[in-house]
Formats: sequence, structure tokens, C-alpha cells
Amino acid sequence: MSDIRQKDLSNKSVQDMDSEERKEIRRRFEEFANQVGQNNDSILAAPEKPKKVTKWDPKTMGRSTAKKD
Repeated sequence: MSDIRQKDLSNKSVQDMDSEERKEIRRRFEEFANQVGQNNDSILAAPEKPKKVTKWDPKTMGRSTAKKD
């Protein structure tokens, strides 16, 4: 088999790769991120979950339920 660094892995899904190929993909990505100059931690971190949005209801929010005379 040829050198793993020269192997074309673009048409192969990560699930189908063996551990050596996954390590090589990770190495290539880290090399790319370093060349781009971005912080690897922010690229590799899991995306933040969006905040839960509550629906605004004018009947229950912002007004008291008792009527004033």
C-alpha cells in the first residue's frame, strides 16, 4: 500500500475509514487550520446549542391579570 499521506480519502466517508485513515484526516485538518491561522479550539469545539425561545403572550406577560378601575 502507498503512503497514507498520498492517499485520496475525499470519496470515503468517515464511517468507512479505518483508524489510520481517520488519524490522517485529523492531521490534514489540523494542518489546514494552522495554515489558515484560526484558533483550533474554536474550530474543533462542538457548536453551542441555541437558546430556547419562549413565545411571547401578551395575555400572560407584561400585564397584570386583575383589571384596575
